[in-house]
Formats: sequence, C-alpha cells, structure tokens
Amino acid sequence: VPTATPFPTPSPIPATTPIPTSSPLPTATPNPNREDLYKAANVPEHMASSYWLWHKDYTFRELVVDFTIHNDPDQVSPQHGLYLIVANGQISETLYYFGLQTNVQDGTRYPYWHGKAIVFSRWDERDLAWARSAPGGWTQSSGHEGDFIGVRLSYDWGADDYRMRLAPTERDPDGEWYGLSITDRQTGETTEAGALKFPLADGTTAFNPWSYSALEIYGIGSIRPIQISDWEVTVQPSLGDGVRPHWIEYRYSHINGEILNSDIDYSEMDGSIKFRVGGTTERGTPAANDLIVLPPLQ
Repeated sequence: VPTATPFPTPSPIPATTPIPTSSPLPTATPNPNREDLYKAANVPEHMASSYWLWHKDYTFRELVVDFTIHNDPDQVSPQHGLYLIVANGQISETLYYFGLQTNVQDGTRYPYWHGKAIVFSRWDERDLAWARSAPGGWTQSSGHEGDFIGVRLSYDWGADDYRMRLAPTERDPDGEWYGLSITDRQTGETTEAGALKFPLADGTTAFNPWSYSALEIYGIGSIRPIQISDWEVTVQPSLGDGVRPHWIEYRYSHINGEILNSDIDYSEMDGSIKFRVGGTTERGTPAANDLIVLPPLQ
C-alpha cells in the first residue's frame, strides 16, 4: 500500500535571507455545516504539511528533528493508517523520507500489516544490497510508487517527545551509508532503525537545503474524513548540522485537496509547527502562501 511519493523541492529558495474504489456516500449528513467530513475522499493525502528551507547554497551532513506526539491516535481502519513524515528531502539529489506509521504494510510478508513502526526509504533503487535493517527489522524493495528501497522496524511509539537523526555512518567506493535513529527524549533511550546507502555525487554526499514534514492518511480505498482519528503533533524546525532553516511554508491537503479537517499552528516564538488532523478539526489558520522567516535559534 503506497504512501505518497515524496515531493520535489518547492518553489525556488531565495539566494539571500529574505486508485481504489471509493466508499459509497452516506444517505444523510449528520452535520450540514461540515458536509466535507462525510464525503468519500481519496488517499493518500498529506492533510497538513510544511517545507523547511535553508539558503540555496547551504548543504549539510546531519539532519536532526525534534517532535512531540501529543496523543496516541486510534487505529483508523483495518485498511488505513496515519504517517508522521518527520522528514522528506534529498541527499545528493536522491529522494528519501522517514517517520512513524500507525500500521506499516508490507505486501511481501505475512501478516502484511505490522502495526506501529519506523519507516525509512530512498528512491531510484531496487537493489536491497543498498539497505541494512536493524535487528528485528526488515527491508523492502518495490516499484509501486516509483522504484525505492527501505528499512522498517516495529516501534511502539506513543504520546511522548522524540528526536530522529539521519547521518552518515560509513563510505563504500560507490556510495555512503546513512543511518537513522530515534531517541525517546524522556528516557534518553536511542533505537537504531537501519541504514540505506546513497550514491556519491562528486565523490561525496550531502543533504540538499530543504526538508518537508507532514501528517498523511494512507491505505486501501477512499475514506470519509470524519473516520480519520484525531491526531496532534508538534514538529520543531529541522536542524542541518545544527543550523535551523531560514524559512518555512505550510500547506493543507497537498495531493487531492479533498480532506479539510486539519489545522496548523505556527509558533512565532520558536518556529515550531503544530499539526492537528482528523475528527471534527476546524481550520483556523490559512495556508502560508509566502515564505515565513523563522526566528533566530535561542
């Protein structure tokens, strides 16, 4: 079951500082003021999302993201799940993403659904020699959303404070391995989630100067937005070699434009984004159509 293919880089970064069968529609709408909640909508959908942007010439070797999951969402359905895309970006022009899913799916192993897990994928490759799973985890190679390889690890995340880190671990003649880890910031416990190898560009690898975060609904078949579990997550600005992005841009219903029960709170104090989705969530904050300058790192 695909999640959405990662997005390419957004609108140009300034040079200087500023198809499954749909479910039938219900015969009656319980809330006439929120008809959008009861109309079948296509998935996957990035219900709320943000781009983090550095200066266009800035590259880095380590990406660190702190985030807080405020509540443990209910399972959406046996065929759907929620995905916190902590970061989606490019390493030397190769797309990647990583984050946490409520019900990771793997069509090559039975049972196909594996519950809560860490997900890390990169594109333009099918050879699993370029993937290393962590103990207890597994690898995946597929072409259902473009050729990609990935590592997966069951991980019982919940309402808590976390940090995810992606950084190089070793180099081969044809590429460099990037290892992903997650740290529970309350207990200090770090879990290694696996590693993927990225091809060299001019003899090295580096992150491109953008990152993307989102809350996604994915699965088999359409869904009514009212069925999506309430979920609230705050994501701090990504840090590239300890440097925060210079701008942010946030969006709603990025793929199909059909799921409207989402909202974003942007903090002018620390530059964080709070995503709220599901249930009867009402949108109080409009999308950011222009780049917002992030406050200095305290």
